[in-house]
Amino acid sequence: MKFTDSIEISGPRTTRDGFLIADAFAVRTGIQLYNGSEIGLNDLDVVRVWRPEDEVRSPASLSTFSHAPITLGHPTVGVDASNWKDLAKGEVSTEAVWDGNKIKIPLIVKDAGAIKAISDGTRELSAGYNCQLEVVDGITPDGEPYDAIQRKIVINHLALVPKGRAGSECRIGD
Repeated sequence: MKFTDSIEISGPRTTRDGFLIADAFAVRTGIQLYNGSEIGLNDLDVVRVWRPEDEVRSPASLSTFSHAPITLGHPTVGVDASNWKDLAKGEVSTEAVWDGNKIKIPLIVKDAGAIKAISDGTRELSAGYNCQLEVVDGITPDGEPYDAIQRKIVINHLALVPKGRAGSECRIGD
């Protein structure tokens, strides 16, 4: 199942070539709210989806961040070798690191239009990924009810967006 979630980038700096380099917090754990229609559960208005820490920070999931493309908005299709040249505006560099309940990643944005969008205030990132969605009611260890659990998360891209699902704790800069 394809999902998109949001994060924000922090501490941006510009290289002498005009590229933007920053660290970002990405893909937090916990409950995130989806419209039922977004995830194929059309009979539900809102679905509380739990992202358990062990799934978010699993080595198999974390490794998929390395060199993931950065896009401006979510593309209608996944980013791959056939469309990367048209869709990618930069990429995630090196390895993702676990920090608190989020993943911290280094980014490089190389496209002038995407850099301008960031300087104009489009600072949140929304992760585009695939996962297995287990539709099951339950309660998290913190006592929050959920309707589904995400498992086996595989990142496809990070989209620059004006407002993302993960909230302002995950963004580019202050």
